[in-house]
Amino acid sequence: MELKSKLKELRTARGMTQEAVAEYLGVSSQTVSKWERGLLSPDISLLPKIAVLYRCSLDSMFDVDLTWSVEHRREFEAKIHELHAKKDWEGVYKAWIQEIELNSDNYGNYLDIMLHVLRKEMFDKEHIEKMISLADHAEQCCTNDNIRNEVYRIMLQICLQSDDPKTKSRGKYYYNKLPMLRHSREVYAKFMMKGEEYREQLLKNLIYLIDLAECSARQLVMSDMTPSEKLFYYQKAAILYETVLDGKFAGHYDSPLVANYYEIAKIHAQLGDMDKTAEYVDRIIEVLERHMSETEKENKSKLLHAAILPNHAPFEQLCQKLLVQMLDDLKLEPFKDKIKDMYERYSMYFSLKGE
Repeated sequence: MELKSKLKELRTARGMTQEAVAEYLGVSSQTVSKWERGLLSPDISLLPKIAVLYRCSLDSMFDVDLTWSVEHRREFEAKIHELHAKKDWEGVYKAWIQEIELNSDNYGNYLDIMLHVLRKEMFDKEHIEKMISLADHAEQCCTNDNIRNEVYRIMLQICLQSDDPKTKSRGKYYYNKLPMLRHSREVYAKFMMKGEEYREQLLKNLIYLIDLAECSARQLVMSDMTPSEKLFYYQKAAILYETVLDGKFAGHYDSPLVANYYEIAKIHAQLGDMDKTAEYVDRIIEVLERHMSETEKENKSKLLHAAILPNHAPFEQLCQKLLVQMLDDLKLEPFKDKIKDMYERYSMYFSLKGE
C-alpha cells in the first residue's frame, strides 16, 4: 500500500478529521490533504509524531514486513538458550533489546524482556528507565489490550523495586491502569459472543478468578498469625487449585500448588503432626511425578488449561528451587532421603529433556 493511502487509512481508523490531525502535528489541513493525495510527503521529523498519533509503528506505516522467518526465530531462541546456560543475564538482556529494535511491532518480546529484568532483579536506574521507555511505546502503539495490561502488571512490580520515589510513583500509575475485576469487560462477554467463543471466554474468566483467589488467600497469611491460622489460609489456597485440577497435570499452575503444600507440611511438622506432614510431602512428590511422565502431561485439567497465563516463570525451575528449600528445612529432616531422591530424579529428567 502506498504511503498516501496508508495515511488516510490510519486517520480514518482513528476517527479523526484532517483538521484534527493538522492541529496535533502543527501543520495546515491542506498539508495533510496533500499527504493523502500523494502530492507531498511528510517531513521526516514528523514521522514519529504521526506514528504516536495513529498508534502504529514507523515500520507498519511504510508496510515494512518485519515478520521474522521461522529460521530466524529458531536461531534467536538458540542464542537465548545458550546465554541462559552461561547465566549471562546481561547478555540475555542485550539480545532481547536488539531483537526489539529490529522488530518493534512484536510486543510479546516486550513482555519477555520485562520479565527477565524482574526475575533477575535488574533494578538499577539504567535498566528500569529502558523498561519504562518500552512500556510507554507499548501503551501508545500496541492495540492488544491483553498485552498492554500484562505490560502494566509487570512494570508495576519493576518500578516498586526502585529506591527512586519518582519511579515508585510510576509503579502506582501502572497499577491504576490495570482494569478492576468488578469492571472487567469479561463480565459482559455474553452480550458480545456466542457459541464456542463465549464458552472459551467463560473458561478463561474462571481460571483468572481461581488464580486471583488462590493468590489472595495465600497472601492473607501474616507473620504474626498462629500456625493454625496460617494453616487455614494455605489449605484454602491449595483447595482452590485442587477443585479444578482434579488430580490432573497443571503445568505452571503446579508451582503455587506445590508451594502451598510445602507451607502446609512445615506447619504440620511445627505442630508435631508428622503423619500429616508425610501426607503433604507425598502430595508434592505425586505432583512432580506427573511432570516426568509424558502420558500424565497429556492428561491435563480442562479448566486450568482453558487459558494459559502468559509468560510465567518455567514451573520446573520453580519446583526445583522449592525442593532445594525442602532439603535445607530442618522441620522436614525425617523425609530428607525421600526429598533428595525426588530432587535428583526431577533434575536429571529435565536436564536430559533440555528444559
